[in-house]
Amino acid sequence: MSEELDLLRKLHFGSISEDELLDIFHRYRDNYRVQLHLVMHPKFPDSYALNIISRLTAVDLIRVIKNNRANPFIRKKAEMEFQQKYNKFPLGEKLAYMKIAPYPLMVQLIEEKDKRVVAVMLNNAYCTEDLVVRFINRQTPRASVYEALVETEWYKRPSVAEAIAHDTEAPIRMLIMTLPFLNRQSLRKLYENEATHEIVKNNIIEYLRSLNPET
Repeated sequence: MSEELDLLRKLHFGSISEDELLDIFHRYRDNYRVQLHLVMHPKFPDSYALNIISRLTAVDLIRVIKNNRANPFIRKKAEMEFQQKYNKFPLGEKLAYMKIAPYPLMVQLIEEKDKRVVAVMLNNAYCTEDLVVRFINRQTPRASVYEALVETEWYKRPSVAEAIAHDTEAPIRMLIMTLPFLNRQSLRKLYENEATHEIVKNNIIEYLRSLNPET
């Protein structure tokens, strides 16, 4: 075990040549942990790494994707491998994986329909305003997105509020919640839009009056 740990440390921290990496690959062909660390080594040849990726568990694929030291090409291949497996995962596994998924992986899964999974993604530490805007701007139905979004603070971010205001599918409740986070120009555009519901227009007037109670 100590020999294996020493080897893993060397793979992670030490200077090592491609020839040495290939020698380790052949000597530890049946050792999963060593193979995983080889995949994440920037000098490990792509052709060998690709064969290992197909055998990795979902959690370890995420580890590869997150590892900035790993070859970008291999990280991308790990993303693709995870995507191929994703739809076969039961709900519990999807929730667990999306709690720790990095930004690039969540972008690839932006069309997720289950509100529970979307909610986990919106609360993921790697989630950004850009990702939330991508959810709002996706081409597929967004009801599940708004059901999850209303329970977060993301709608208070200006870029997210703007995306919601421009979305014809945005629920009335969601639009009303975003009004305080829109600038006056956006509020005017929303008010003048023929598609905007009268309830939303009335709330815009009330909100603007609350800013200038004497007028």
